[in-house]
Amino acid sequence: MAPSSSEAVSEIRAGVGDLRAFVAVARLGAVARAAKALGRTQPSVSARLAALETAWNTRLFRRVARGMVLTPEGTRLLPFAETILQDLEKLENEAGLPAGSSAELRLGAGDALGRRLLPRALARLLEKMPGIDVKLREGTGRTLLDALRDGEIDLALIVATADEPAPPGITVEPLFESPVQLMTPPGLMEDAGSSVDVAELADQPIVTLQPGSSFRSHIDRAFASNGLRLRPAVEVGNLSLVRRFVITGLGVAPVPAVAFSQRPRPAQYSVLEMNDVPDVRYAYAVRSGAPLPEAAQRLLEQISSGKRT
Repeated sequence: MAPSSSEAVSEIRAGVGDLRAFVAVARLGAVARAAKALGRTQPSVSARLAALETAWNTRLFRRVARGMVLTPEGTRLLPFAETILQDLEKLENEAGLPAGSSAELRLGAGDALGRRLLPRALARLLEKMPGIDVKLREGTGRTLLDALRDGEIDLALIVATADEPAPPGITVEPLFESPVQLMTPPGLMEDAGSSVDVAELADQPIVTLQPGSSFRSHIDRAFASNGLRLRPAVEVGNLSLVRRFVITGLGVAPVPAVAFSQRPRPAQYSVLEMNDVPDVRYAYAVRSGAPLPEAAQRLLEQISSGKRT
C-alpha cells in the first residue's frame, strides 16, 4: 500500500530533523548548544545523529574535550546536508506545506491577545496536546504577516482592518470582536457615569500605544471620525505600560477589553465603556493553500471556546 500524503510528509520531516541535528552540531560544535538552538533536548539530538550514522553506516563526529568535531566523512557530507535542507525549505514553500513540524506550534500575536486570552488558550491546548513546542512571536500586525509570508510562523493573530487588504498569498479570517473601553485612574471622570464619548476626551491626557500598532491605528480612526485628532500625552510600547501609566495618574487610555478581562476588576483603575468607538475585530491569518498544522487548528478552537466562556 502506498503511503498517504500525510505519512509521506511525516517521513520527510523525520529525515529533515535528522539533517538539521547534524548541521546544528557541526556548526555549533556541541550537542548541548545544538539542542538549545533547535529547541530540542540533548537526548533527542543525540538520537537523531545516531539514526543518521546508522542509516549512512558512517561515523560523523568524534568527541573531544570541548564538544564534537566532524570526522573526515562528516566534513565531506556536511555541504550536501546543508544543500538538501535549503532545497527542502524551498520545496515546502512551493508546495504549500506548513513549515513547522507536527510537534511545533509556531504563531505570532499582538500584545492584547498575549496578555490573558492567548496564555489561557495555550494552557488548555497543552493539557490536550502535551509535548508540543510553542514558539510565540510578538509584534505588530505587519511584522507578523511578513513572518507568516516568509514561513517563519504558521499562524498570525492580528487586528483586522478593512482598509488594509491581506497581502498576496495570505488568507485572513475573522476570529472575534472586542469592545474598546476607557481605563482611568480612580477618581478621574467620575461624573461620566458608566460610559464616555470620544468628544469628552478632548481635554484629557491620553496614554496610548505608539504609532505602528494596529490598535493605535484603530483609535486614530475613531478620533478622526469624530472630527478630532488624537494628541497623546504619553506613547508607550505595550499595554502593560499603558496600564502602569494610567495607574500612576498620567492619563486615561482607550484599551481593548479582551486585554483586561480580569474579574473582579483591580482597584488600581476604573473602566468606562466607549460609546462611539467601533469594536476591534481580531482575525487569524494563514498562508493561502497551506494546510494548517493540527496544533494551530486546535489553538484556534481553544481561543473561540475561551471567548464564549
